[in-house]
Amino acid sequence: MRFTYQSLDPVPVSRPTVKHSRAQRTFQGIPSIGRSPGGRLFAVWYAGGSGEGEDNYTLLQISDDEGQSWSGPVAVVDPPHPLVRAFDSTLWLDPAGKMHWFWSQCCADPEAEGSCRIYDGLGGVWHSILENPEAAPAEFQFSWPERIAHGIMMNKPLVLRDGTWCLPVSLWTGQQYRRHPSLAIQPGAGMVVSEDQGRSFSIRGRIEMGQVKGGASFDEHLFLERQDGTLQALLRIQQGVAEAFSNDQGRTWTAPALATAITGPSSRFFCQRLPSGRLLLIYHDLHASNRQRERLTAYLSEDEGSSWPWSLLLDERSAVSYPDAVFTADGQIYVIYDHERYRGGEILLARFREEDIIAGKLLSAGSALRQEVDHSRPVPGK
Repeated sequence: MRFTYQSLDPVPVSRPTVKHSRAQRTFQGIPSIGRSPGGRLFAVWYAGGSGEGEDNYTLLQISDDEGQSWSGPVAVVDPPHPLVRAFDSTLWLDPAGKMHWFWSQCCADPEAEGSCRIYDGLGGVWHSILENPEAAPAEFQFSWPERIAHGIMMNKPLVLRDGTWCLPVSLWTGQQYRRHPSLAIQPGAGMVVSEDQGRSFSIRGRIEMGQVKGGASFDEHLFLERQDGTLQALLRIQQGVAEAFSNDQGRTWTAPALATAITGPSSRFFCQRLPSGRLLLIYHDLHASNRQRERLTAYLSEDEGSSWPWSLLLDERSAVSYPDAVFTADGQIYVIYDHERYRGGEILLARFREEDIIAGKLLSAGSALRQEVDHSRPVPGK
């Protein structure tokens, strides 16, 4: 694989150009959503080229009307080197109310085979803070990008009860990715932590994925803190979703095993604890036998994920995937996801409340499904 250490160079957030306009975009997907203290919604995803590869960049849009309309791109992270891609971005509001934009950077080689076309074995998780999220987009001020760790992160951090930030950072398992022996990189689903509100970061623990039944699949993990204080990791694997547990704040973990209460396709999912104490899961139909990326559904659990008795179907179509969500203290839930990344690149929003999930249908004022955030042109030939 062709490799350049310029993937380690910071790429500052910049203003979009004609290149980043909807008319120039075909492939796009893998979105994330955030909400500022003032109620503004932010959405990020990546696009560029005809698929996952060296042309990828990540972009930011905003909405000031609860997601009913969106701005178009107002900021981008677009690496200048022809073999460096920006991808797997996520938004997160930290406990102090600062809006973080995370993304991953690595080399991509269109001449390599398999996943080595899009991942160099090193990666890198970066972030920038939007200093003034309520300002007019033309006045946005982003901090200089900081590289946090080797690897890839696409899901939001967890803040433990003691204030520790826990970032789910993955270094993909597989001999084909191990190209940097001098860096002594250890693959696995890692927990990168900050104990000083983001001033510094370090690796605390790692979940070994090499022996997982059926094989690992990009990890795409997230963390939960259970009511008894133990930590749970949920991870994407070839057979769907696996889980692992830690009794020492993430320093050591049990071997990952198939999560029997969450069954479905090998695909990204969302799970976090709501202010009510219930767990919210956004995933595909838990009862389907075909395990396809279809029937995206919101679920609630009040027994720490042992069962999911309440559900709300968000989108019944096929090729719906990769949800992310954010919620307010008063129970409003916003879910973003993609549909047909290569054939129109829809980015969609669902807005609802816990009572809608319990009822199994939309009842609350202002709730809505399948609201368009953005779309693109189909990839030629797809």
